[in-house]
Amino acid sequence: MNGGSLLRLEGVHKWFGENHVLRGIDLEIVPQEVLAVIGPSGSGKSTLLRTMNLLEEPNEGRVWFEDTELTDVRTNLNKVRTHLGIVFQAFNLFPHKTAVQNITLALHKVLGLGNEEAGERAMQELRHVGMEHKANEYPGRLSGGQQQRVAIARALAMRPKVMLFDEVTSALDPELIQEVLDVMKRLAEEGMTMVVVTHEMGFAREAANKMVFMDEGQIVEKGDPRAMFDRPGNERLRKFLSRIL
Repeated sequence: MNGGSLLRLEGVHKWFGENHVLRGIDLEIVPQEVLAVIGPSGSGKSTLLRTMNLLEEPNEGRVWFEDTELTDVRTNLNKVRTHLGIVFQAFNLFPHKTAVQNITLALHKVLGLGNEEAGERAMQELRHVGMEHKANEYPGRLSGGQQQRVAIARALAMRPKVMLFDEVTSALDPELIQEVLDVMKRLAEEGMTMVVVTHEMGFAREAANKMVFMDEGQIVEKGDPRAMFDRPGNERLRKFLSRIL
């Protein structure tokens, strides 16, 4: 049983060849939690996120979504993944489709919605991220920040229970980062359950209600973000924060 958690990882290990990327991860995400995952490059943050919907399959351990074990070979992963929205650093928009068409495509193919319902839902989510006025523009005519907001709208249109964000601002020019972070902060305020791998320490401190610090494939410290920033309990976390703040 899940004990009220939406996502749960138990004893998760992941190797890429000889590289032991995740080393016994135990983690639980409950409804309306905004979890920030921070740590140095190469610490396993993105791999951790990708194991949450089994884009990366653990070599050991188990992953649960509600009462469904994703690591059970009998589980229909495609069905479960409709509840787990994921947004990557790369926008992955189809260049030959408009913003609204990029969103309706999955609504047609995955959820089987008709044209009218898919169109209405796509426009609703474009409004949600402040991109309604760009609905009929092609990605090539949008800034990086605008493309990322369309990618977020596309994930939201599936009505996920959890949103996973993998360093979604790291490919953006500095002046475009804030518009994407503002959308994510609004989602957090609305009660969306979120896991956010990020280098944006201001977002982690202000918008998250739980934070984990990873180093060398392990969760070294977890807790309240502000307490961890103000009073890091671990020497590795203290060194990491002293370098970036």
